[in-house]
Amino acid sequence: MKYFNYILLLIGVSFLASCAKETGEASKITRIQEFGFQGIPDKIEVPETDSTYIWTFTFDDNQIFNFNVDISVGDNSTATEDEDFALGAHSVAVPTLAKKGQIEFQVGSDVFLEEDEKVYLTLSSDYPGGVPVSKTIEITIKNIGGCPKYVHDDFVGDYEVVSDEWQDWAVGTTLTVANEGSNKLSFKYNCGADALPIVFTVNPETFGLSAAKQEYCSYNLPPLTKFFGDVVEATSMVNTCEKSLKVTLAHTDADNKAYGSGAIVLKKK
Repeated sequence: MKYFNYILLLIGVSFLASCAKETGEASKITRIQEFGFQGIPDKIEVPETDSTYIWTFTFDDNQIFNFNVDISVGDNSTATEDEDFALGAHSVAVPTLAKKGQIEFQVGSDVFLEEDEKVYLTLSSDYPGGVPVSKTIEITIKNIGGCPKYVHDDFVGDYEVVSDEWQDWAVGTTLTVANEGSNKLSFKYNCGADALPIVFTVNPETFGLSAAKQEYCSYNLPPLTKFFGDVVEATSMVNTCEKSLKVTLAHTDADNKAYGSGAIVLKKK
């Protein structure tokens, strides 16, 4: 009988052992597979002309999340945002399973003759898993022309009259442009000894000219009539390539009667 009990005990132990949970190796499968920005080069060159570029970045099949791509401008960039270039957005939303996104990069033409400029854009994600891996793009804005910067003293002195739509000065006449202070110049129309200087300001960033409406002449028509000039900013400018000035004036009298506008073009001797 004792042998029979012993056999039953062995059977019970074997049964319990067969029901025990097996402990295997820990799984090596991870849910986040690393991926990065693809389809967009590390270096890009664009000309310094008024243009808008759309660059597409892509992802591989490991992209299964939704996240935002942050586009930041590096402090080591030599071009200035919102002056030399602009971004359509600083953040791009990427939906779950989406495999691409776009960057809008706008370039503005520059009137200055200068060196090439650099922009460093870093693409990074707000996803906590560290994907996609960040990427920095080096963009070179190539200078393609432009004129030297405005140097005030270079525009003080004698000029030749190239044209005068108001016909006070004959073509070829020598006319003096005087210094009136910081970025301010003046000249006189040929309307007698009582002529007053027409003072205008040069904007060194845009090469545009501006001035307040001012009296510049008195003509004995008769009667004696005072004339005023108002600089038309849209068509008045300094040309640093040619060392010339174009000043367009809208002419009125003391009663605010309009006599039309006319441009005078002067070239530095």
